[in-house]
Amino acid sequence: MSSSSYTSINYSPYNGDEKCKCGRRVVMRPSLTVKNPGRRFLGCINYNKRNGCNFFEWVDPETCPRGLEYAKIMQAKKEELERQVEEWKMVNKGLETRKQMVEEENEALFVKIADLTEMNVNLAATNEALRAQIGTRKTKQIGTRFFIIVLVVVIVFVIGVLVSSVKHTPKKKTLYLP
Repeated sequence: MSSSSYTSINYSPYNGDEKCKCGRRVVMRPSLTVKNPGRRFLGCINYNKRNGCNFFEWVDPETCPRGLEYAKIMQAKKEELERQVEEWKMVNKGLETRKQMVEEENEALFVKIADLTEMNVNLAATNEALRAQIGTRKTKQIGTRFFIIVLVVVIVFVIGVLVSSVKHTPKKKTLYLP
């Protein structure tokens, strides 16, 4: 059986103490380009910044052709994912806008509920007051009706007594003299 081992090759003489031509510290960074994906380089701490120097030195060897093909595939996937992220950001923004609208509608509904609750309490109080007035009026109406009925009965009784007394009273004969 053969065994294989992986040996890490470090092409960099970089030890972290190097200084660039302008005297500033040198840092190691990975390349993020499709042509040199992940390839490390040394650059001034102010590399690609205003007033920074342009010290640049590759640490890793060039990427092999297969690595470049793979980098293009990965770049395409990255771009597709970035496009999807942008789409989801737009969807999220729409949802945030809708959420804000729903919250505003909810607040308006809470205000309406409070107003309707207050109106309901006022209507209940008015209803009770009206019921009390109706009760009083019914009592008065019943009293008035009772009084009228009693009055009619008394009148009928009086009329009956008068009528009966007229029937039983003998007629006096009066003479008329010429």
